[in-house]
Amino acid sequence: MRLLILRHAEAVPGADHDPDRPLTSRGTLQAQAMCRQLQDVLGDYRLLCSPWMRAHTTAAQLMSGEHEPSSSVSLIPSASLQAAAGLLESQFDDQSPLVVVTHQPLCGRLIHWLTEGRDQGLLIAPCSGALLELDWPAAGMARLVRWLDANPT
Repeated sequence: MRLLILRHAEAVPGADHDPDRPLTSRGTLQAQAMCRQLQDVLGDYRLLCSPWMRAHTTAAQLMSGEHEPSSSVSLIPSASLQAAAGLLESQFDDQSPLVVVTHQPLCGRLIHWLTEGRDQGLLIAPCSGALLELDWPAAGMARLVRWLDANPT
């Protein structure tokens, strides 16, 4: 399966655990730029996101307004790796790429756990993430294909 673990686009400053922080105008541009990249790199893809506003809004931009993105509390910043991995297992499909929009610190921890097999933090910039290939979403089972980063001009 091809899996992109993506941090949400730039949000207005505020508390990290505030679920209602919206994207900045730059964040909206980042999400639109990432949408174009994903269409080029992945073609058609499925999408899951955190229900928090900044991740949900990023995901909605990635869906080009076609329909409402699916969300799960297993992708909020404080979610456990086990909850996120269980969600990935339930979505496993070796035919269709999956894009997951989440938050720090979960985003970096999940990438590191899937690629290296360890629960360790990894700094991820807004609207950036790792495109992975994996046979099953488990510790150390993913191979990093490339990093994707949205830098609107």
